[in-house]
Amino acid sequence: MIPNPNDRGSAAVEFAMVLPLVIMLLVAVIEFSRLWNIQATISDGARIAARYAAVHSEDPTVIDDAKAEARAIPGMLDWDTATIDVNVDCDGAKSATSTITIPAGSMTGWFSSLAEAPITLSATGKMPCGE
Repeated sequence: MIPNPNDRGSAAVEFAMVLPLVIMLLVAVIEFSRLWNIQATISDGARIAARYAAVHSEDPTVIDDAKAEARAIPGMLDWDTATIDVNVDCDGAKSATSTITIPAGSMTGWFSSLAEAPITLSATGKMPCGE
């Protein structure tokens, strides 16, 4: 194929037009992956806290210990900003539940602006007592 002298620089113009879209797509994938990782971490933490509370329901410090078990999970989040609620009701409901809520925020602010609200993730774990 013989190059046309009138097409000089067209590849550079096409690259300049496509590059912002590719960068936005890459940032969106990274942002979504980060939020997915945080959700998986707090889901794991809620399950572990509920299981610890159900197994050790007779211990008077079970709630604080269950919260510590959840916070021991490494992840891409700041556990200091997380709210962890543990409820042990082995007499009535015969289960222990835990709920973790965390303001996840956004690296770029795009997701927060699209949702028109701060991004808050939440997870709940429930385990039967004595198992």
